[in-house]
Amino acid sequence: MVVLLSIPGMGKTEVGIRVSHFLKQRGDQFVTHIRVESHHQKLEDICSEILDRLSSRTYSETANFTSLVKRKLSERNIPTVIVLDNTENIQGEEFDEFAQWLVKSAPNVKLVITTRRHVGFVSPDVCKFPLEPLDPDSSAKLLRSLVDDCSDEHSKELAKLCGGIPLLLVTCSDVLNNGFSRELLIQQLVKNPIQLLRVSAKDVYDTLEVFFADFSDEVKGNLVLFSVFPSEFTAQDIQFLFEDPLLCETVKTRMVKYALLQRDADGKMRMHPLVQAYFRTENESPGKGDMWRATQRKFNHHYLGQLRVLGEDFISKDSALVAILKFRQQKANIMEALKNCLEDSSDLDDKYFVLDVVNGTEVLDFVAKVLTPPKECTALYQKCCDIAKASGDKKRHAESLNSLGFRRLCDVSHSRDSPEENQVTLAKFQEAYDMRRTLPEEELKSQTHAHTASKLGVCFVLQGEGKKGRELIQEGISIRNSLSDCLYVAAGYCDLGISYRLSGDHQKAIAIWKENTLPVYKEQLGDHPWTASILSYIADSYKTLAAGSPERSYIDQAEMYFREAQGLRKRLLGHHLDTARSCVQLSDVLVLQGQFDKALEELVEALVIQNDILGPEHKITKNTMSKRSDVMEKRGSNPR
Repeated sequence: MVVLLSIPGMGKTEVGIRVSHFLKQRGDQFVTHIRVESHHQKLEDICSEILDRLSSRTYSETANFTSLVKRKLSERNIPTVIVLDNTENIQGEEFDEFAQWLVKSAPNVKLVITTRRHVGFVSPDVCKFPLEPLDPDSSAKLLRSLVDDCSDEHSKELAKLCGGIPLLLVTCSDVLNNGFSRELLIQQLVKNPIQLLRVSAKDVYDTLEVFFADFSDEVKGNLVLFSVFPSEFTAQDIQFLFEDPLLCETVKTRMVKYALLQRDADGKMRMHPLVQAYFRTENESPGKGDMWRATQRKFNHHYLGQLRVLGEDFISKDSALVAILKFRQQKANIMEALKNCLEDSSDLDDKYFVLDVVNGTEVLDFVAKVLTPPKECTALYQKCCDIAKASGDKKRHAESLNSLGFRRLCDVSHSRDSPEENQVTLAKFQEAYDMRRTLPEEELKSQTHAHTASKLGVCFVLQGEGKKGRELIQEGISIRNSLSDCLYVAAGYCDLGISYRLSGDHQKAIAIWKENTLPVYKEQLGDHPWTASILSYIADSYKTLAAGSPERSYIDQAEMYFREAQGLRKRLLGHHLDTARSCVQLSDVLVLQGQFDKALEELVEALVIQNDILGPEHKITKNTMSKRSDVMEKRGSNPR
């Protein structure tokens, strides 16, 4: 016996029909396909249908069809396959007993059923196949075969949004072929695929409602719990939703059994996209609206609390790599929690909660480094600024401006190459600084105020106002000294060193970094992206000194520090713009040394990262491509 199991929309019927045709084409067995319709109220009705297919004899309406079909099947001497489609409405104790009898007592008969419900008995002769979503390539191929003039790009985008669900793929192809706007369809799939079914495939939507209505309140409640996750999750991820680990494991196992959760090869689980969309959109229908809102709030606080912990771990000694890996594993859930509070919630307390988390010193430093691509981080802090400004909360507005300014300053890498960007960034910090000076006295003695003053100082130095800039940086250092936080005092001296580097005094910059920053970072942080940044700054100043001096030691020092920085970044950050930046910087030194082939290798490695994260049209990517062309020309070759 074979059981094809899935929720509505996965193509059970089509698979059952295709299997029937395939077996008939082989010609070595009798095959019959029976679709369970609304008039089939009980097992007797199906047994009557089976008898009609197996025999031309007419039976009395009062005959015991179940007994008759059992006798007929047990005596069957030719290989026979019976395909029963959509058996969920007749399944129960009587159906299970019949199926179990057939498996044991009718050796020449094989039963294939398609259903939304598990059969109620276990046997080694029963094979269960939960239908999985189509893979992205197969989904895109199906769309291209069904939709006129469907490009590869559009088919892939739609395939991704449909989640491999045949029903959605076919529905989309129908509406597109009838002239529906492709752009509007994509928007609807992103926003609410259930609404699309309600309007364009109401019969299927009604089937979904009936399907979910059959489940107990407990099962529907569990579906609400799992639907808060935006994508895949592990057993450990969901434990915070349950007080008892045993209950958590039991519920998870039951959901997998019902094919409502799909388990990947790596052990991760994901909710069926259609089930997830239904319970996110229609949770009021099964009477679970309050439960959904409470669960979502619990989800938000759990993952934003996780973000806070990761920020603290990030600035703990030799813990950066673990924090970065955990963030990448949980990024989808953290970003979902941020979206829930900042975009979907109308509760100002939810928004304030996010602002207080992401503007915290440790979280800001962490998120600004690990949230990629950078535009995601910039968009996050721009939202924070907009919300804080609209609310009239000056403290939170100033904190958000400080965070946004810092992200923008990271984008230009303390460089004068983007004067307009630098001017805008300076304005953000200046607004934050001025606003903070209207706050109570204790706020002027905080890490956030020290950060604002120091980064505003760097911005002024970038504008050529070195004296004013260094006064602000010194203000930040003084505040941090008063707070007795040696790590952030060292960070202040990092900015002071940058100010001298920007002013052309590279020897003084190197001295400050080597004396006041690098030793503290190595002691307090160990292997860390900040340590890599200081090594990179030192190397860059040595490179500049080497360009104007015949002294060989400068260029050797530059290479040594760049390689150390690059090694840390590759190990800690991996596929990251800082890693690409290290490759470009090292290539500059290699060019000065005449090692053109090795320089090209570094530039190619940088371009792989930059193309992936920024795209080929980004200014940074284009600059690297230009460098590559220059190096190839110097080497005496033409670019390919």
